[in-house]
Amino acid sequence: MAKINIYPTKYELVEVLTSITNRGFLNVFAQNKGIFITHVDTATLAKEISNLFLDNDDLESIRKEAYNNNSSHALSGFVLKSKNKDFNLKNDYQSLFDDGKQKMGQVLNQLVRIKGTNIYKGSIEYNKKRAGRIEFLQDEVTHFDFYIEEKSPGTWQVEVDGNRSTDSKELKDLLNGVLDTNTVIQDIEQALLNTEASILYFDKLATSGMSAEWNFKTVRHLTLKEGSSASGTLENPEETEQVANAEDLVGITQAILQGQNLRENPFVKQSVKSGYRFNAMTYEYEHATEPFFIQVKAEFKGRPKVFEVTIVDYEEVRGETPTRQRVNIGDSYSKELRSLFWNNSKIIFNEIVKRG
Repeated sequence: MAKINIYPTKYELVEVLTSITNRGFLNVFAQNKGIFITHVDTATLAKEISNLFLDNDDLESIRKEAYNNNSSHALSGFVLKSKNKDFNLKNDYQSLFDDGKQKMGQVLNQLVRIKGTNIYKGSIEYNKKRAGRIEFLQDEVTHFDFYIEEKSPGTWQVEVDGNRSTDSKELKDLLNGVLDTNTVIQDIEQALLNTEASILYFDKLATSGMSAEWNFKTVRHLTLKEGSSASGTLENPEETEQVANAEDLVGITQAILQGQNLRENPFVKQSVKSGYRFNAMTYEYEHATEPFFIQVKAEFKGRPKVFEVTIVDYEEVRGETPTRQRVNIGDSYSKELRSLFWNNSKIIFNEIVKRG
């Protein structure tokens, strides 16, 4: 855990408590300090808390809450393929662990086999420097889990369950220290899709990203960014963004449900003509037999842009007057659903790239 060496200023505390942490956390934190204030806004409560003298444990709990509220578990991954059929990623990672060859600020944890499978789980902790004027949040110790599985001789799949888009790169950089020239890393990478292929990719994800237990209902969000339709690479470092409005999303949803060519949708056609390409889409699904709805975000992030999956929301229909209420599905089931979507995405991606 990162050490707090300098007590934060009143400005920093108010800024963090008001803008980053949630109200439920503020209420509990304040009550534990003997502050019981009702019917006030978050900013007022944050100012009252900032007047207290907080010890190191108090500050650390605020930091943790701030980091948790600014990160969402995203699942990404890649495949390592070697010409050497004896290539064993488990042994290579173990050698890194045994020899202590991690980078400065990294802590590697032992691989553990998941019971009843050939999948091994590991985790890495590392120190993340944060830019910004709030020194209180400058240094963060973060971690991510990863899962490795041998798919065939010489081929290993890696899934990264992280808090940041850089987590996957963190693991790749570490593994590059032991990989030889016979081994290549295969990503679901945006640069391998031209504009038309990226539209087809997100189109197919809507109906094939989840299992048959989940029925596609609607597109909740669509983000496009400026890119090159010829090379499939993003040229503008500022990446001008365009977001579909509610009316456009209705048309896109109808096109998907009716099996129409999404490239012929008026909004999509105009966006492509203006030099934009699909970058992220949020889908809503309804469970076929149970009263559950899920929203899944599929997005290309990072540099280079690689694919990751996040669960935006999970709701259950409850009550005499049926209403949808958010529920916590737990880390294990969340990972299972994101892994399902990512693996289906990989199949779709490989088919499109192979087709050219």
